[in-house]
Amino acid sequence: MKKLLLLLTCLFSVSFIFAQTVIVDHEDAATTTNFQYFGSTLEGSLNNIVDNPDPSGINTSAKVGDFVKPADAQTWAGGFSNPNPSVMVDMITHTQICIKVWFNEPGNLALKLENSTTGGPNWITQKEVTQTQTWVELCYDAQEPSIEDPFLPSAGNVYETVVLFFDFGDSPTADRTYYFDDIVTTGMAASEGDITFSVDMNGYTDPFTTVYVSGTFNTWSGDANPLEDPDGDGIWTGTITGIPVGPHEFKFTLDNWAAQEQFTGGETCVVTDPSGQFINRRLVVAGNGDYGPVCFNSCFACGEAVRITFNVGATHITVSPDGLFLAGGGNFGIPGDFPLSDPDGDGVHSLVVERQKGFSSHYTFTNGACGDFSCKEDISGQDCADPASFNDRFLPPVTQDTTINTCFGICTTDTNCGSLGDPGDVTFQVDMSGYTEPFTTVYVSGTMNNWSGDGFPLDDSDGNGVWEGTMNLAAGKYEYKFTLDNWTVQEEFAGGEPCTVVDPSGQFINRLLEVDGDQTLCYIWNTCTTCDTKTRDLEVDQTLFSVYPTLVENTTLVTFRADIPGSKVLKVYTQTGQILNEMNIEPQTTELELNTKAWNAGLYLIYVQTDDKIATHKIVKP
Repeated sequence: MKKLLLLLTCLFSVSFIFAQTVIVDHEDAATTTNFQYFGSTLEGSLNNIVDNPDPSGINTSAKVGDFVKPADAQTWAGGFSNPNPSVMVDMITHTQICIKVWFNEPGNLALKLENSTTGGPNWITQKEVTQTQTWVELCYDAQEPSIEDPFLPSAGNVYETVVLFFDFGDSPTADRTYYFDDIVTTGMAASEGDITFSVDMNGYTDPFTTVYVSGTFNTWSGDANPLEDPDGDGIWTGTITGIPVGPHEFKFTLDNWAAQEQFTGGETCVVTDPSGQFINRRLVVAGNGDYGPVCFNSCFACGEAVRITFNVGATHITVSPDGLFLAGGGNFGIPGDFPLSDPDGDGVHSLVVERQKGFSSHYTFTNGACGDFSCKEDISGQDCADPASFNDRFLPPVTQDTTINTCFGICTTDTNCGSLGDPGDVTFQVDMSGYTEPFTTVYVSGTMNNWSGDGFPLDDSDGNGVWEGTMNLAAGKYEYKFTLDNWTVQEEFAGGEPCTVVDPSGQFINRLLEVDGDQTLCYIWNTCTTCDTKTRDLEVDQTLFSVYPTLVENTTLVTFRADIPGSKVLKVYTQTGQILNEMNIEPQTTELELNTKAWNAGLYLIYVQTDDKIATHKIVKP
């Protein structure tokens, strides 16, 4: 990543500090913490502090941490410090973070630092483990660039959170147990550095006299640190001496602030202040180093950058108060890191990012800043979703400035996403006549009432077993469940039912409702079966019929299996379980063309029922 240029990792120094700081050693309360698992069946639980299984060699201490990676864990499964260590990881004072590990078989350990108190980027690097059944020490150099975007080093920053990924990139077929101990920072770090700045002005066409460096290290002076171009090649250069180690901000400016660089916030080399007003270049000093040459107003050398514009239509959804975000793919962080904006209020949210030529990545959009990706768009089954990468979108290598137009949650190539719809009175009904356990009251719990267990009770005053109630809701999508007696009992779904949606983590499966005017919903408890038809005894047979194409424009063809000649019922459901169309199919009918021209963009479910079988298939109207 030599063209990322700007990382200012330092090889030499003016003065040095020699020290080692213990972060975690499991020996006393101040240097002991647990790690919380994610990405596996152990999700949410903590690792254990155990007796050292092999007190020998470089680690004879009494207590160590264990780490279990269960069979079929995600390739990215790991654990984060919880609570964070009482001693922060200081990569200003030190140049390495080291950890002792014990592996039963060869593998690797990726170590990540997050939640920088100095505004530093998340940083992850990986080391191979070749010695087994013995303690070995792995040391990670803070001057190495991260293996994930924005590919910057951790040098010059302080971090609160340590994340461990044992056998990163591998999903084991059997449970694996590892041990770790003695997380320390060490190495010598400079106290100040001399930085040589270079900026290429050949692409700047307006007149100017002198280029300056203005930043936190010179109180943003417009004329204290001029650069020079004695050979007239358009590259202006100069050295500022004695800059303290650590993070700084600066810009290249012209003629005492007559002009300055202007960034959008989507660049890899900048930092945005909390107010969102000021976006400056980020400089991390860890000793003597070079910054550049970079192109004026770019993070890269002239001719090496591309600008990628994301335009996301959101007129068909209720946008979170937090807004929409670009996220994921290993290059765009977590929801909240890359906000899209809609300053003109036209329902199209946009973001421009600058990346090096040839950049490619998976990515997704989220409706809100949800750290667990629970507000991620669901495009599963659509042609732009990659099922091998969490159903994310994919951006192929970009070699020129590129604009991506699409809709949130829909694989389209424009931002015409339809309208959100109208508010309405929604009547919820649930048939409890088949539920045999004792209960007092049925409730609706969902995103519309913050998942309250007793905020919206239903009523069965006529004693017919169907509980109901009406709620006025704004247009948009909601998730919900029927629950009993303040969450004493709740509906439990397997996933894949036509009226449910699974959150990206796979943990929560709820009913989905889309409000567009008044409507009545009636289901049998814990099923997607409407109240007037009970299909619990019907066999699910997905070969009953097929649909082509599944990405539809004006029509789609339903083909019934030839060996099932009897009458059939066909229903078209919206994604939220509303019946869009219902028809009886005559015996001997083998094909039926559905006219989809007037349908709104979105996901639809085609449901077919015979005397003893049912099947459901998805189609998408872009």
